[in-house]
Amino acid sequence: MSTTNPSAQTALLVMDVQPSTVERYAQNSDLLPRLAQTIAAARAAIIPVLYVRVKFRQGYPEVSPRNKLFAGIKQRSSSFQGAMMAMEIHPAIAPLPTDSVVTKLRVSAFAGSDLEVLLRAQDIRHLVLCGIATSGVVLSTLREAADENHNQCRRNINVT
Repeated sequence: MSTTNPSAQTALLVMDVQPSTVERYAQNSDLLPRLAQTIAAARAAIIPVLYVRVKFRQGYPEVSPRNKLFAGIKQRSSSFQGAMMAMEIHPAIAPLPTDSVVTKLRVSAFAGSDLEVLLRAQDIRHLVLCGIATSGVVLSTLREAADENHNQCRRNINVT
């Protein structure tokens, strides 16, 4: 039987908590304070916190007109600078200098990012996933993580 501490191989992924997403989906909820509690609990348990955001280059060369989700962002953005500000991590849960920030180009946190490299380099095998769009980034990341043989929590973890 292994005596390895599972939290030593665990990371918290905080996904798509960006001003534009918060404004659209969670503006009037207690999500941000709960996420801040979750992040604080992970840090107290010495569990790495990895932030995941979606962000594109100027002109959105990564966005195909066939991509219905992101093509809309490309069309609606009147100011690239303003759009980039909306794609940063929400200041209410800002990363610390010791946290990793992963930039992705699609819905899953793995798609077009270096997330898998970071997880392997730190020998992380267990993932705790949180974010706003559970039917988007959380579900897509969960499925891809399972395909990559990562373990996910089998139940919700409530921070009280």
